Amino acid sequence: MRRISLCIMVSVSLLEDPLTSVEPLQPPVPATSGSRVSMQRRNVIFFLLDISVFLFAASFVDMSSVLPSLLSHLTRHPVLIGLLGSIQSGCWLLPQLFVAPFVTARRRKLPIVIVATSISRLSWLLLLAALLLAAPGDSGLILVACYLSVGMFWFFDGLATPAWFDLASRAVPATLRGRLFGAMSLCGGLFGIAGGLVVQRILGNPAFPYPADYQVMLGICLVFCAVGIIPLLAIDEPLGPPPPPAEPMGAYFRRLPALLRERAAFRRLVGVQLLVGAAGMAVPFYAPFAVLILGLPEASVGTFVVGITLGQMVGGMTWGFLGDHGRKELAIRAPCALSVVAPLVALVLRALSPTLPATLIATGLAIAFFFVGLSIRSSWVGFSNYVIEIAEPRERPVLIGLMNTLSGALAIVPPLGGLLAGWLGYEATFAMATVPAVAALALSLGLHPARPA
Repeated sequence: MRRISLCIMVSVSLLEDPLTSVEPLQPPVPATSGSRVSMQRRNVIFFLLDISVFLFAASFVDMSSVLPSLLSHLTRHPVLIGLLGSIQSGCWLLPQLFVAPFVTARRRKLPIVIVATSISRLSWLLLLAALLLAAPGDSGLILVACYLSVGMFWFFDGLATPAWFDLASRAVPATLRGRLFGAMSLCGGLFGIAGGLVVQRILGNPAFPYPADYQVMLGICLVFCAVGIIPLLAIDEPLGPPPPPAEPMGAYFRRLPALLRERAAFRRLVGVQLLVGAAGMAVPFYAPFAVLILGLPEASVGTFVVGITLGQMVGGMTWGFLGDHGRKELAIRAPCALSVVAPLVALVLRALSPTLPATLIATGLAIAFFFVGLSIRSSWVGFSNYVIEIAEPRERPVLIGLMNTLSGALAIVPPLGGLLAGWLGYEATFAMATVPAVAALALSLGLHPARPA
Protein backbone atom coordinates (compact mmCIF):
# COMPACT_ATOMS: atom_id res chain seq x y z
CA MET A 1 0.00 0.00 0.00
CA ARG A 2 2.81 2.43 0.91
CA ARG A 3 4.65 1.70 -2.35
CA ILE A 4 1.56 2.38 -4.42
CA SER A 5 0.78 5.57 -2.51
CA LEU A 6 4.39 6.72 -3.01
CA CYS A 7 4.15 6.15 -6.77
CA ILE A 8 0.96 8.18 -6.90
CA MET A 9 2.47 10.97 -4.78
CA VAL A 10 5.45 11.24 -7.14
CA SER A 11 3.21 11.29 -10.21
CA VAL A 12 0.92 13.87 -8.60
CA SER A 13 3.88 16.12 -7.81
CA LEU A 14 4.94 16.04 -11.45
CA LEU A 15 1.45 17.06 -12.55
CA GLU A 16 1.05 19.92 -10.12
CA ASP A 17 1.71 23.50 -11.17
CA PRO A 18 5.07 24.41 -9.65
CA LEU A 19 3.77 27.88 -8.86
CA THR A 20 1.30 26.42 -6.38
CA SER A 21 4.02 24.88 -4.25
CA VAL A 22 5.57 28.21 -3.21
CA GLU A 23 4.14 31.34 -1.70
CA PRO A 24 3.20 33.94 -4.34
CA LEU A 25 5.10 37.21 -4.28
CA GLN A 26 1.81 39.13 -4.40
CA PRO A 27 -1.63 38.22 -3.15
CA PRO A 28 -3.67 36.53 -5.87
CA VAL A 29 -6.26 38.66 -7.55
CA PRO A 30 -9.71 37.48 -6.43
CA ALA A 31 -11.91 36.17 -9.17
CA THR A 32 -14.89 38.29 -10.09
CA SER A 33 -18.37 36.90 -9.59
CA GLY A 34 -18.89 36.60 -13.35
CA SER A 35 -15.64 34.75 -13.99
CA ARG A 36 -16.30 32.43 -11.04
CA VAL A 37 -19.76 31.52 -12.36
CA SER A 38 -18.30 30.95 -15.84
CA MET A 39 -15.61 28.67 -14.39
CA GLN A 40 -18.22 26.71 -12.43
CA ARG A 41 -20.34 26.21 -15.53
CA ARG A 42 -17.32 24.96 -17.50
CA ASN A 43 -16.48 22.59 -14.70
CA VAL A 44 -20.00 21.17 -14.75
CA ILE A 45 -19.66 20.54 -18.50
CA PHE A 46 -16.30 18.78 -18.10
CA PHE A 47 -17.56 16.65 -15.23
CA LEU A 48 -20.52 15.62 -17.41
CA LEU A 49 -18.30 14.84 -20.41
CA ASP A 50 -16.03 12.69 -18.26
CA ILE A 51 -18.81 10.63 -16.71
CA SER A 52 -20.66 10.25 -20.02
CA VAL A 53 -17.69 8.82 -21.89
CA PHE A 54 -16.66 6.75 -18.88
CA LEU A 55 -20.09 5.15 -18.41
CA PHE A 56 -20.27 4.34 -22.13
CA ALA A 57 -16.95 2.52 -21.73
CA ALA A 58 -18.03 0.88 -18.45
CA SER A 59 -21.16 -0.61 -20.04
CA PHE A 60 -18.88 -3.05 -21.92
CA VAL A 61 -17.50 -4.41 -18.63
CA ASP A 62 -20.62 -3.98 -16.49
CA MET A 63 -20.08 -5.62 -13.10
CA SER A 64 -23.72 -6.67 -12.76
CA SER A 65 -24.24 -8.33 -16.14
CA VAL A 66 -21.36 -8.48 -18.65
CA LEU A 67 -18.58 -9.75 -16.37
CA PRO A 68 -20.79 -12.32 -14.58
CA SER A 69 -21.82 -13.53 -18.05
CA LEU A 70 -18.13 -13.84 -19.02
CA LEU A 71 -17.41 -15.81 -15.85
CA SER A 72 -20.28 -18.17 -16.61
CA HIS A 73 -18.20 -19.27 -19.63
CA LEU A 74 -15.26 -20.00 -17.32
CA THR A 75 -16.86 -21.56 -14.25
CA ARG A 76 -20.18 -22.85 -12.96
CA HIS A 77 -19.34 -22.22 -9.30
CA PRO A 78 -21.51 -19.38 -7.94
CA VAL A 79 -18.86 -18.55 -5.31
CA LEU A 80 -16.30 -17.72 -8.02
CA ILE A 81 -18.87 -15.49 -9.73
CA GLY A 82 -19.72 -13.82 -6.43
CA LEU A 83 -16.02 -13.19 -5.85
CA LEU A 84 -16.28 -10.38 -8.43
CA GLY A 85 -18.39 -8.40 -5.99
CA SER A 86 -15.94 -9.05 -3.15
CA ILE A 87 -13.01 -7.81 -5.20
CA GLN A 88 -14.99 -4.74 -6.22
CA SER A 89 -16.01 -3.86 -2.66
CA GLY A 90 -12.70 -4.64 -0.99
CA CYS A 91 -10.45 -2.98 -3.56
CA TRP A 92 -12.61 0.13 -3.94
CA LEU A 93 -13.61 0.77 -0.33
CA LEU A 94 -10.65 -0.25 1.83
CA PRO A 95 -7.89 2.01 0.37
CA GLN A 96 -9.88 5.21 0.84
CA LEU A 97 -9.23 5.48 4.56
CA PHE A 98 -5.46 5.23 4.03
CA VAL A 99 -5.30 7.80 1.23
CA ALA A 100 -7.54 10.37 3.00
CA PRO A 101 -4.71 12.03 5.03
CA PHE A 102 -2.64 12.41 1.86
CA VAL A 103 -5.62 13.99 0.07
CA THR A 104 -6.34 16.34 2.96
CA ALA A 105 -2.74 17.58 2.99
CA ARG A 106 -2.70 18.44 -0.72
CA ARG A 107 -3.89 21.85 -1.80
CA ARG A 108 -4.72 20.58 -5.28
CA LYS A 109 -6.83 17.45 -5.67
CA LEU A 110 -7.11 17.26 -9.47
CA PRO A 111 -3.64 15.73 -10.06
CA ILE A 112 -4.49 12.88 -7.67
CA VAL A 113 -7.70 12.23 -9.59
CA ILE A 114 -5.97 12.25 -12.98
CA VAL A 115 -3.13 9.88 -12.03
CA ALA A 116 -5.22 7.33 -10.14
CA THR A 117 -8.05 7.42 -12.68
CA SER A 118 -5.69 6.87 -15.61
CA ILE A 119 -4.13 3.77 -14.01
CA SER A 120 -7.59 2.48 -13.06
CA ARG A 121 -9.06 2.72 -16.54
CA LEU A 122 -6.06 1.15 -18.28
CA SER A 123 -6.23 -1.92 -16.03
CA TRP A 124 -8.59 -3.63 -18.50
CA LEU A 125 -5.55 -4.24 -20.71
CA LEU A 126 -4.79 -7.31 -18.55
CA LEU A 127 -8.12 -8.97 -19.29
CA LEU A 128 -7.96 -8.10 -22.99
CA ALA A 129 -4.46 -9.59 -23.23
CA ALA A 130 -5.62 -12.80 -21.55
CA LEU A 131 -8.58 -13.12 -23.89
CA LEU A 132 -6.29 -12.64 -26.90
CA LEU A 133 -3.43 -14.87 -25.76
CA ALA A 134 -5.04 -17.67 -23.76
CA ALA A 135 -5.09 -21.09 -25.40
CA PRO A 136 -8.53 -22.59 -26.14
CA GLY A 137 -9.94 -24.05 -22.96
CA ASP A 138 -7.50 -22.17 -20.70
CA SER A 139 -10.22 -20.69 -18.55
CA GLY A 140 -7.94 -20.37 -15.51
CA LEU A 141 -5.74 -17.70 -17.09
CA ILE A 142 -8.75 -15.62 -18.18
CA LEU A 143 -10.36 -16.01 -14.76
CA VAL A 144 -7.23 -14.77 -12.95
CA ALA A 145 -6.79 -11.89 -15.43
CA CYS A 146 -10.43 -10.89 -14.89
CA TYR A 147 -9.94 -10.78 -11.12
CA LEU A 148 -6.71 -8.78 -11.50
CA SER A 149 -8.28 -6.25 -13.88
CA VAL A 150 -11.31 -5.79 -11.66
CA GLY A 151 -9.08 -5.44 -8.58
CA MET A 152 -6.78 -2.86 -10.18
CA PHE A 153 -9.67 -0.91 -11.65
CA TRP A 154 -11.51 -0.55 -8.35
CA PHE A 155 -8.36 -0.13 -6.21
CA PHE A 156 -7.10 2.91 -8.10
CA ASP A 157 -10.63 4.26 -8.53
CA GLY A 158 -10.93 4.01 -4.74
CA LEU A 159 -7.70 5.96 -4.32
CA ALA A 160 -9.16 8.72 -6.51
CA THR A 161 -12.56 8.85 -4.80
CA PRO A 162 -11.88 11.08 -1.72
CA ALA A 163 -9.99 13.53 -3.94
CA TRP A 164 -12.74 13.49 -6.57
CA PHE A 165 -15.48 14.34 -4.06
CA ASP A 166 -13.40 17.08 -2.49
CA LEU A 167 -12.66 18.44 -5.97
CA ALA A 168 -16.37 18.40 -6.86
CA SER A 169 -17.27 20.13 -3.59
CA ARG A 170 -14.96 23.07 -4.43
CA ALA A 171 -15.31 23.19 -8.22
CA VAL A 172 -19.13 23.15 -8.13
CA PRO A 173 -21.22 25.19 -5.62
CA ALA A 174 -23.54 23.44 -3.17
CA THR A 175 -26.62 24.84 -4.94
CA LEU A 176 -25.64 22.97 -8.13
CA ARG A 177 -24.02 19.87 -6.69
CA GLY A 178 -27.11 17.70 -6.37
CA ARG A 179 -28.19 18.65 -9.88
CA LEU A 180 -24.67 17.91 -11.13
CA PHE A 181 -24.87 14.41 -9.66
CA GLY A 182 -28.32 14.00 -11.19
CA ALA A 183 -27.19 15.33 -14.57
CA MET A 184 -24.20 12.99 -14.43
CA SER A 185 -26.61 10.10 -14.03
CA LEU A 186 -28.74 11.41 -16.92
CA CYS A 187 -25.92 12.01 -19.41
CA GLY A 188 -23.94 9.00 -18.31
CA GLY A 189 -27.11 6.93 -18.43
CA LEU A 190 -27.85 7.91 -22.02
CA PHE A 191 -24.33 6.93 -23.05
CA GLY A 192 -24.57 3.77 -20.96
CA ILE A 193 -27.81 2.80 -22.69
CA ALA A 194 -26.09 3.31 -26.04
CA GLY A 195 -23.30 1.03 -24.83
CA GLY A 196 -25.84 -1.56 -23.70
CA LEU A 197 -27.42 -1.59 -27.15
CA VAL A 198 -23.98 -2.21 -28.67
CA VAL A 199 -23.39 -5.04 -26.18
CA GLN A 200 -26.71 -6.52 -27.29
CA ARG A 201 -25.48 -6.56 -30.89
CA ILE A 202 -22.12 -8.14 -30.04
CA LEU A 203 -22.93 -10.87 -27.50
CA GLY A 204 -24.38 -13.96 -29.15
CA ASN A 205 -23.65 -12.60 -32.64
CA PRO A 206 -22.37 -15.42 -34.91
CA ALA A 207 -19.86 -12.97 -36.37
CA PHE A 208 -18.21 -12.75 -32.91
CA PRO A 209 -18.07 -16.25 -31.41
CA TYR A 210 -16.69 -16.51 -27.88
CA PRO A 211 -14.16 -15.17 -26.94
CA ALA A 212 -14.13 -12.72 -29.88
CA ASP A 213 -17.25 -11.00 -28.55
CA TYR A 214 -15.58 -10.13 -25.25
CA GLN A 215 -12.35 -9.16 -27.02
CA VAL A 216 -14.24 -6.62 -29.12
CA MET A 217 -16.03 -5.22 -26.08
CA LEU A 218 -12.80 -4.89 -24.06
CA GLY A 219 -11.17 -3.07 -27.00
CA ILE A 220 -14.05 -0.59 -27.23
CA CYS A 221 -13.95 -0.09 -23.46
CA LEU A 222 -10.24 0.75 -23.43
CA VAL A 223 -10.49 3.26 -26.28
CA PHE A 224 -13.24 5.24 -24.59
CA CYS A 225 -11.62 4.95 -21.13
CA ALA A 226 -8.59 6.73 -22.59
CA VAL A 227 -10.70 9.39 -24.31
CA GLY A 228 -12.63 10.02 -21.09
CA ILE A 229 -9.53 11.27 -19.28
CA ILE A 230 -9.34 14.35 -21.55
CA PRO A 231 -12.26 16.26 -19.93
CA LEU A 232 -10.68 15.74 -16.49
CA LEU A 233 -7.58 17.57 -17.68
CA ALA A 234 -9.74 20.60 -18.59
CA ILE A 235 -11.34 21.06 -15.15
CA ASP A 236 -10.39 24.36 -13.49
CA GLU A 237 -9.73 23.59 -9.83
CA PRO A 238 -10.19 26.59 -7.50
CA LEU A 239 -7.46 26.76 -4.88
CA GLY A 240 -8.69 26.69 -1.33
CA PRO A 241 -6.78 27.89 1.74
CA PRO A 242 -3.41 26.25 2.40
CA PRO A 243 -4.03 22.81 3.91
CA PRO A 244 -2.77 21.88 7.37
CA PRO A 245 0.46 19.88 7.59
CA ALA A 246 0.10 16.17 6.86
CA GLU A 247 -1.13 14.36 9.94
CA PRO A 248 0.99 11.43 11.16
CA MET A 249 -0.74 8.15 10.36
CA GLY A 250 -0.70 7.06 14.00
CA ALA A 251 -2.48 10.21 15.20
CA TYR A 252 -4.84 10.01 12.24
CA PHE A 253 -6.00 6.49 13.07
CA ARG A 254 -6.26 7.26 16.80
CA ARG A 255 -8.82 10.00 16.18
CA LEU A 256 -11.04 7.97 13.86
CA PRO A 257 -13.04 6.33 16.69
CA ALA A 258 -13.84 9.80 18.02
CA LEU A 259 -15.26 10.80 14.65
CA LEU A 260 -17.72 7.93 14.93
CA ARG A 261 -18.55 8.55 18.58
CA GLU A 262 -19.20 12.26 18.16
CA ARG A 263 -21.30 12.10 14.99
CA ALA A 264 -24.52 10.16 15.49
CA ALA A 265 -25.87 11.08 12.05
CA PHE A 266 -22.67 9.83 10.42
CA ARG A 267 -22.85 6.53 12.34
CA ARG A 268 -26.40 5.96 11.21
CA LEU A 269 -25.49 6.89 7.62
CA VAL A 270 -22.71 4.27 7.61
CA GLY A 271 -25.11 1.66 8.97
CA VAL A 272 -27.64 2.38 6.25
CA GLN A 273 -24.95 2.19 3.56
CA LEU A 274 -23.79 -1.19 4.88
CA LEU A 275 -27.32 -2.60 4.78
CA VAL A 276 -27.99 -1.27 1.28
CA GLY A 277 -24.73 -2.85 0.14
CA ALA A 278 -25.73 -6.16 1.72
CA ALA A 279 -29.03 -5.98 -0.17
CA GLY A 280 -26.93 -6.12 -3.33
CA MET A 281 -25.73 -9.66 -2.58
CA ALA A 282 -28.02 -10.99 -5.32
CA VAL A 283 -26.90 -8.60 -8.08
CA PRO A 284 -23.95 -10.66 -9.48
CA PHE A 285 -26.24 -13.66 -9.96
CA TYR A 286 -29.13 -12.24 -11.99
CA ALA A 287 -27.35 -12.61 -15.35
CA PRO A 288 -26.09 -16.20 -14.78
CA PHE A 289 -29.54 -17.05 -13.41
CA ALA A 290 -31.13 -15.73 -16.61
CA VAL A 291 -28.84 -17.69 -18.95
CA LEU A 292 -28.18 -20.89 -16.99
CA ILE A 293 -31.50 -21.41 -15.18
CA LEU A 294 -34.13 -19.59 -17.23
CA GLY A 295 -32.48 -20.43 -20.57
CA LEU A 296 -32.37 -16.90 -22.02
CA PRO A 297 -29.92 -16.19 -24.86
CA GLU A 298 -26.67 -14.44 -23.93
CA ALA A 299 -27.66 -11.46 -26.08
CA SER A 300 -30.23 -10.61 -23.40
CA VAL A 301 -27.31 -9.38 -21.24
CA GLY A 302 -27.28 -6.25 -23.41
CA THR A 303 -30.90 -5.64 -22.46
CA PHE A 304 -29.93 -5.96 -18.80
CA VAL A 305 -27.20 -3.33 -19.26
CA VAL A 306 -29.80 -0.98 -20.73
CA GLY A 307 -32.17 -1.69 -17.83
CA ILE A 308 -29.65 -1.05 -15.06
CA THR A 309 -28.28 2.05 -16.81
CA LEU A 310 -31.75 3.50 -17.29
CA GLY A 311 -32.43 2.90 -13.60
CA GLN A 312 -29.21 4.68 -12.63
CA MET A 313 -30.15 7.58 -14.87
CA VAL A 314 -33.62 8.02 -13.40
CA GLY A 315 -32.40 7.42 -9.86
CA GLY A 316 -29.49 9.82 -10.11
CA MET A 317 -31.68 12.65 -11.40
CA THR A 318 -34.39 12.01 -8.82
CA TRP A 319 -32.12 11.69 -5.78
CA GLY A 320 -30.07 14.70 -6.93
CA PHE A 321 -33.23 16.79 -7.29
CA LEU A 322 -34.41 15.80 -3.81
CA GLY A 323 -30.99 16.66 -2.36
CA ASP A 324 -30.97 20.13 -3.90
CA HIS A 325 -34.43 20.82 -2.49
CA GLY A 326 -33.60 20.10 1.13
CA ARG A 327 -34.63 16.42 1.21
CA LYS A 328 -31.26 14.73 1.36
CA GLU A 329 -32.54 12.17 3.87
CA LEU A 330 -35.40 11.21 1.52
CA ALA A 331 -32.83 10.68 -1.25
CA ILE A 332 -31.45 7.90 0.96
CA ARG A 333 -34.71 6.38 2.19
CA ALA A 334 -36.23 5.97 -1.26
CA PRO A 335 -33.39 3.80 -2.69
CA CYS A 336 -33.54 1.70 0.49
CA ALA A 337 -37.23 1.00 -0.08
CA LEU A 338 -36.79 0.27 -3.78
CA SER A 339 -33.85 -2.14 -3.27
CA VAL A 340 -36.29 -4.88 -2.32
CA VAL A 341 -38.00 -4.88 -5.74
CA ALA A 342 -35.36 -6.62 -7.91
CA PRO A 343 -35.04 -9.85 -5.88
CA LEU A 344 -38.82 -10.08 -5.59
CA VAL A 345 -39.20 -9.72 -9.38
CA ALA A 346 -36.59 -12.46 -9.93
CA LEU A 347 -38.44 -14.79 -7.54
CA VAL A 348 -41.78 -14.17 -9.26
CA LEU A 349 -40.26 -14.81 -12.69
CA ARG A 350 -38.75 -18.08 -11.48
CA ALA A 351 -42.12 -19.23 -10.19
CA LEU A 352 -43.93 -18.29 -13.41
CA SER A 353 -41.17 -19.22 -15.90
CA PRO A 354 -42.78 -22.51 -17.07
CA THR A 355 -45.79 -20.56 -18.33
CA LEU A 356 -44.12 -17.39 -19.65
CA PRO A 357 -42.52 -16.82 -23.08
CA ALA A 358 -38.81 -16.01 -23.17
CA THR A 359 -39.39 -12.41 -24.31
CA LEU A 360 -41.59 -11.70 -21.29
CA ILE A 361 -39.06 -13.27 -18.92
CA ALA A 362 -36.27 -11.16 -20.45
CA THR A 363 -38.40 -8.03 -20.09
CA GLY A 364 -39.14 -8.88 -16.48
CA LEU A 365 -35.46 -9.33 -15.67
CA ALA A 366 -34.66 -6.06 -17.44
CA ILE A 367 -37.18 -4.44 -15.07
CA ALA A 368 -35.38 -6.08 -12.13
CA PHE A 369 -32.09 -4.61 -13.37
CA PHE A 370 -33.82 -1.24 -13.75
CA PHE A 371 -34.66 -1.30 -10.03
CA VAL A 372 -31.09 -2.33 -9.18
CA GLY A 373 -29.94 0.81 -10.99
CA LEU A 374 -32.70 2.93 -9.44
CA SER A 375 -31.82 1.83 -5.90
CA ILE A 376 -28.45 0.23 -5.15
CA ARG A 377 -26.42 1.57 -8.07
CA SER A 378 -27.63 5.19 -7.76
CA SER A 379 -27.81 5.34 -3.96
CA TRP A 380 -24.35 6.95 -3.97
CA VAL A 381 -25.98 10.27 -4.94
CA GLY A 382 -27.93 10.46 -1.68
CA PHE A 383 -25.13 9.19 0.54
CA SER A 384 -22.51 11.48 -1.03
CA ASN A 385 -24.70 14.57 -0.89
CA TYR A 386 -25.58 13.89 2.76
CA VAL A 387 -22.02 13.34 4.01
CA ILE A 388 -20.67 16.33 2.06
CA GLU A 389 -23.33 18.49 3.70
CA ILE A 390 -22.70 17.39 7.31
CA ALA A 391 -18.88 17.25 7.11
CA GLU A 392 -16.57 20.14 7.95
CA PRO A 393 -14.54 21.07 4.84
CA ARG A 394 -11.18 19.91 6.19
CA GLU A 395 -12.62 16.61 7.42
CA ARG A 396 -14.59 15.87 4.28
CA PRO A 397 -12.03 13.51 2.65
CA VAL A 398 -11.57 11.72 5.99
CA LEU A 399 -15.29 11.15 6.57
CA ILE A 400 -15.85 10.02 2.97
CA GLY A 401 -12.88 7.67 3.21
CA LEU A 402 -13.99 6.37 6.62
CA MET A 403 -17.55 5.79 5.45
CA ASN A 404 -16.45 3.89 2.37
CA THR A 405 -13.71 1.92 4.16
CA LEU A 406 -16.15 0.71 6.82
CA SER A 407 -18.32 -0.44 3.95
CA GLY A 408 -15.39 -2.65 2.91
CA ALA A 409 -16.95 -5.22 5.23
CA LEU A 410 -19.35 -5.83 2.35
CA ALA A 411 -16.56 -7.73 0.57
CA ILE A 412 -17.71 -10.91 2.31
CA VAL A 413 -21.32 -10.55 1.11
CA PRO A 414 -21.12 -11.74 -2.55
CA PRO A 415 -19.27 -14.99 -1.72
CA LEU A 416 -21.82 -15.67 1.01
CA GLY A 417 -24.51 -15.13 -1.61
CA GLY A 418 -22.61 -17.51 -3.89
CA LEU A 419 -22.37 -20.16 -1.16
CA LEU A 420 -26.08 -19.83 -0.54
CA ALA A 421 -26.81 -20.09 -4.27
CA GLY A 422 -24.61 -23.18 -4.60
CA TRP A 423 -26.22 -24.81 -1.58
CA LEU A 424 -29.90 -23.91 -1.92
CA GLY A 425 -30.12 -22.31 -5.38
CA TYR A 426 -30.22 -18.78 -6.72
CA GLU A 427 -33.72 -18.32 -5.32
CA ALA A 428 -32.41 -18.55 -1.74
CA THR A 429 -29.92 -15.74 -2.40
CA PHE A 430 -32.67 -13.57 -3.90
CA ALA A 431 -34.92 -14.15 -0.89
CA MET A 432 -32.12 -13.40 1.58
CA ALA A 433 -31.34 -10.09 -0.20
CA THR A 434 -34.72 -8.69 0.84
CA VAL A 435 -33.82 -8.82 4.56
CA PRO A 436 -31.08 -6.14 4.64
CA ALA A 437 -33.14 -4.03 2.22
CA VAL A 438 -35.99 -3.82 4.73
CA ALA A 439 -33.54 -3.23 7.59
CA ALA A 440 -31.87 -0.38 5.67
CA LEU A 441 -35.22 1.33 5.21
CA ALA A 442 -36.03 1.01 8.92
CA LEU A 443 -32.66 2.45 9.97
CA SER A 444 -32.84 5.31 7.44
CA LEU A 445 -36.06 6.57 9.03
CA GLY A 446 -33.88 7.97 11.83
CA LEU A 447 -31.88 10.23 9.49
CA HIS A 448 -32.76 13.89 10.00
CA PRO A 449 -32.45 16.69 7.42
CA ALA A 450 -28.77 17.37 6.77
CA ARG A 451 -27.40 20.58 8.26
CA PRO A 452 -24.23 22.21 6.94
CA ALA A 453 -21.21 21.79 9.23
